[in-house]
Amino acid sequence: MSAPKLTGNRCQCDACGEYFNGIQPFDSHRVGRYGIDRRCLTVAEMEAGGFTRNAAGFWCTRATKPNARPCAPAFPEHRAPLPMPTHGGDHARA
Repeated sequence: MSAPKLTGNRCQCDACGEYFNGIQPFDSHRVGRYGIDRRCLTVAEMEAGGFTRNAAGFWCTRATKPNARPCAPAFPEHRAPLPMPTHGGDHARA
């Protein structure tokens, strides 16, 4: 399978390699304090927290708007994330 296309607010996490349907699910998958214990949620933690993968392969959170389309799971199996780049990772914010 080829990599999902990144358009609009869709993004890929540099740390874990997972793809997200927008900024909100991306931000929600990062936990901990900057520069201390910041990390990505695991696939199991995301699923337990209500994240699902849509048909295009992007993680999203359950729809909260009345007319929003739900994020239906598309991949029952878990794909391995891409290797993490070695560019320095998170930086503490002042």
